[in-house]
Amino acid sequence: MDKDEIRDDLVSSAQRWARTSIDAYLQEPADQDFAVHHMAVAVEHLAKACLASITLTLLADIKPSLEDLLLLGGREDKVEKGRAGLRTVSGAGVVMRLTKLGKGEVPQQLAALREARNGVTHMGWGKSSNECRELLASGVKYIDSLLPELAKEPDWFWDKYYQTCKSLVEETTSELTVRYSAKIQRAQETFASKTDGLSDSERTAVIASLAAAPLPSRWLLHVPTTCPACGNPAFISGRDKSGDYGDIWFFPRYFGCRVCDLTLTGPELDLADMRAHSLRTEEEVDDHWEPDFDLM
Repeated sequence: MDKDEIRDDLVSSAQRWARTSIDAYLQEPADQDFAVHHMAVAVEHLAKACLASITLTLLADIKPSLEDLLLLGGREDKVEKGRAGLRTVSGAGVVMRLTKLGKGEVPQQLAALREARNGVTHMGWGKSSNECRELLASGVKYIDSLLPELAKEPDWFWDKYYQTCKSLVEETTSELTVRYSAKIQRAQETFASKTDGLSDSERTAVIASLAAAPLPSRWLLHVPTTCPACGNPAFISGRDKSGDYGDIWFFPRYFGCRVCDLTLTGPELDLADMRAHSLRTEEEVDDHWEPDFDLM
């Protein structure tokens, strides 16, 4: 087997598993089983890529078979099954070997991530979202610490998930903010894909057609606004309530943009600065008056 080929295959595999992990985490609701399992696989494959970049023999299982030794020694022609039958070092073993070689920085939760993967495989996940985030963050940190050993950069490895991964490891960034930022980024990518290759006139026509009506929701009152992701016309849906002095207040409950497919609910609306406001524009309305929200 060619050392460089094996290394590159493992890097590519780790990249696919890692991106799929983040994608599963950002789903609504989050697919925590897939997220944790796939991140642990990504960590193991990238760690093995680091070992392979030194020498393939470092990939050997603690008790290698004759076939394993022949394969890793470059005599694949002597093994009937080829790479398909190769047994390699365990996830824990590969981290231990890299640590002894002075490569990578092992986060505190990395072992827990590996144990969680085994739990997911056999019994499912069923843990809190905060714990899921901590485990994913440990995987991101370890992967980022190994990438320089492979002459790779984190922004290349994570691609469109780079900013999300940075937010994951920043303890000051709330779970809500991480998901909101990821939704905005996804919507921007969706808008770019919908309008890619269109002329200015075609682009204008497509936006006008899509933005003409609100996305369906249980709320029947729709107020026009601007999408925080693509900057095009969209609608907030919600309810109204009479206030004092004949004033009418609008309380947003749902935002939807047909142009970029962004949807927001609950606290996400606050992050987008979509708050309750008066529907009246007469000058006599006191701008500083607000209804008693406890009664809503």
